[in-house]
Amino acid sequence: MQLITVLELTGLLHLSLSLGYLLAQEYVTVEIQEGTLRGQMSKTWTDIPMFMFQGIPYAEPPVGDLRFQPPVSKAAWSGVRDALAVGSMCPQLDNNEASGDEDCLYLNVFGPETALQKEELKPVMVWIHGGCFTSGYGQGATPNYYVDQDVILVSINYRLGLLGFLSTGDEVVPGNMGLKDQTEALRWVQRNIAAFGGDPQKVTIFGQSAGGASIHYHVVSPLSTGLFKNAISMSGSSLNPWAFSRNATDRAIRFAQYLGYTGKTSSDLVNFLKNVDPSTLIMDQKVALSEEDSKTLFTCVWVPSAEPVHDGAFLTEEPWTALSEGRYNLVPFMAGNTDLERVGHTQPGGSLSTEAKIENLNENFGEIVGCDLRLPTKEERVEGAESVKKFYYNGSDITLKDNYTTALFDSHLFFVEGVDAAIRSMTRFSSQPVYYYQFSFVGPLSAYPGGPGAAHADDMRYMYTTPTDLDPESDGGIIRAQMIEMWANFAKYDNPTPEQTSLLTEAWKEYNESSQHYLEITRPLRLKTKLFEPYMIFWHNLLPS
Repeated sequence: MQLITVLELTGLLHLSLSLGYLLAQEYVTVEIQEGTLRGQMSKTWTDIPMFMFQGIPYAEPPVGDLRFQPPVSKAAWSGVRDALAVGSMCPQLDNNEASGDEDCLYLNVFGPETALQKEELKPVMVWIHGGCFTSGYGQGATPNYYVDQDVILVSINYRLGLLGFLSTGDEVVPGNMGLKDQTEALRWVQRNIAAFGGDPQKVTIFGQSAGGASIHYHVVSPLSTGLFKNAISMSGSSLNPWAFSRNATDRAIRFAQYLGYTGKTSSDLVNFLKNVDPSTLIMDQKVALSEEDSKTLFTCVWVPSAEPVHDGAFLTEEPWTALSEGRYNLVPFMAGNTDLERVGHTQPGGSLSTEAKIENLNENFGEIVGCDLRLPTKEERVEGAESVKKFYYNGSDITLKDNYTTALFDSHLFFVEGVDAAIRSMTRFSSQPVYYYQFSFVGPLSAYPGGPGAAHADDMRYMYTTPTDLDPESDGGIIRAQMIEMWANFAKYDNPTPEQTSLLTEAWKEYNESSQHYLEITRPLRLKTKLFEPYMIFWHNLLPS
């Protein structure tokens, strides 16, 4: 105990020195409702003092009888709990090997040292990671840049795969436990963030891909009402075909039977799966898909689904139903995509990169694309897919020469249409500001430098690089700085460009039905209107939204 005190004192005496010369770590404590936490001090890359509390449990470990059950708030503890290292990621495949631990419901809090003085509560940004609802972890977001913008960053883990999205179609396991974990984490923020100097009334949730879809689910869900003020959905929407399952229970039964299940009831199914090692539950996921679903060009097997009506339900209807009627959380909203999300499908090694694969797509387009259209019957889905082919390819056969068109339709189907529909719905029903963007910058860190467009997650490749990975004065470095500042501005002011500066050279105008403004994020920033207009008119006439 005496040694720790000496080390802490040494750290304090050398606080004015650069981090490299600190003789020991400086610690800091906060009192939250559950107990005392000990974190540590660090610095951002621009030398701003930053506190770090990592591996904070926000719920009890979802193990044993709590597997497949709603999250249970973390019980209080006595004494001081260390929050000095991130908690385990949730079970997932990492390089085709099982990784993570079921005891994974942890979050991290980072902020400027000045926030702890609590003279003025800071805006809070809660990052929800992506990963197809089957992989990823909270610590993927880089806090330094946000702390430089004088906001507090919270990043969270949530249950993934079957452990997070099993549904029996009834109240035994109604589903969406991963989304309920996220909601529980947001409740934790409401209870505790003021202890870190954060303002619970100024919480912005943001995420990318499955994280972006999660953000939109919180916009749609009544369970999340009042838990956040603003929302940013990056390359993800509850309307994306990969983000919602119409047959979650069927998938669960099929997967369990693959593992040897022979029971009949929902309780039989859950009892069987409770006794399967978590490392087994994350393997061979595609065996859960039906013959129709297995034809898809892209899917996430274990994803959100509609629950039966019951207390504590996150979602009890298909999300487009709520959107079409304006029955959701009308909040300041920002959303967008990269300009060619699925370009990887047509690049060497991609699922649409060879003559044989393109020939198969051409001959079986109706069934391959139809399974991902949110239309009520298989016949309507196949017919709808044929209209997609006719619209994009003018009734001609598809060849490798059509690679750009193929990447474009693929991107629109799986990402752009759903985000665009969410933007249009929010504008139609809400008086709150709505901002729309397209990330189109292609540079050295892009997935396909010199390629025809920005791929899925290219924006992340620039947002979360370190200064040593990307020259701050380069085009990519400037775009990183622009995006971080605009995202933080939206959290602070409900406006990503409250004023034009030497960095923010374009005023980002709100989207509305008449002008349909969007910001193209490239070099330089460009304000435009009517993103993919003829394509989006086609899609919105085809699909319910």
